[in-house]
Amino acid sequence: MKMSLVLILAASGALVSCVTVDPIIGPDGNTNQLISCPAVEMCYEKAHEICNGPYRIVNTSSDSWGANGSSSTTVKLLIKCGQ
Repeated sequence: MKMSLVLILAASGALVSCVTVDPIIGPDGNTNQLISCPAVEMCYEKAHEICNGPYRIVNTSSDSWGANGSSSTTVKLLIKCGQ
């Protein structure tokens, strides 16, 4: 029982820490942010956080894969801070 709880907590912590942000220079020379996360809601929260307010979604994508009865998804948002 104790081991199961430890594994659940570790997995929950891993999901929280799986949000990444990479600056990307767009064709217009401005810096956009590429946010990768396991759930779109987490991407939206991160976008609001890094832009400190409004942002514009430039592009989105998602990938899903699975094996042996489990699956995983990665959502990517390319955003530009401001309006």
